[in-house]
Amino acid sequence: MSRMHESADMTTAAPRAILMVSMEPPASLEEEFNDWYDTEHFPQRRALAGFESAARWVCIDGWPRWLALYELESIDALQSAAYREVSGAQSTPWSRRILPRTVGRTRVIAQQLGETQLPLSAATRLLVASIPMHAADASAVAVAVREALTPRADLRQLRAFVEADTTLWVLAAFDTPVAAADLAQQIGRPSGLGIATFNLYAPYVRSGYG
Repeated sequence: MSRMHESADMTTAAPRAILMVSMEPPASLEEEFNDWYDTEHFPQRRALAGFESAARWVCIDGWPRWLALYELESIDALQSAAYREVSGAQSTPWSRRILPRTVGRTRVIAQQLGETQLPLSAATRLLVASIPMHAADASAVAVAVREALTPRADLRQLRAFVEADTTLWVLAAFDTPVAAADLAQQIGRPSGLGIATFNLYAPYVRSGYG
């Protein structure tokens, strides 16, 4: 086989991706909600092929309160037979009991810009911000956010993801308990664009959970 033909047969690896799911149960259901997430739903998702890492976060500035963040080899992980067998109509009875009673439920699937870094779970705080891009270039907007935050010594990493070619998601991990107001002042309006979502999270820890 010629080198030219060999090159034509090569395929470019799909970019890595994230799945972010946020929601909030009524207060009367919160304990069962966390039981369901911790003992059934989260382990089930984390064990699926293509799910590289997973972490739960609690929102301390913003809404809704609970976030599950899954880092994926690519968005193809959400098209596998194994994933379909535990999703939608194939969800467990416990899932079908809990999910309809939650509010503010959102599901974001976005592809990563740039190279993979450390899992985002190893951080004291996590900023999740979304920026409707309109005609702006996602990479340029991500660079503007990075430049605004780079002077911070506590910035552990910053990663950018694009959802459906219309929204840039920026996830910034910090080593200290930063304040959302301080971050908002630093970031401002990157490339002149407004920010739609600006939530600050702490790692989820289940009190008294064995």
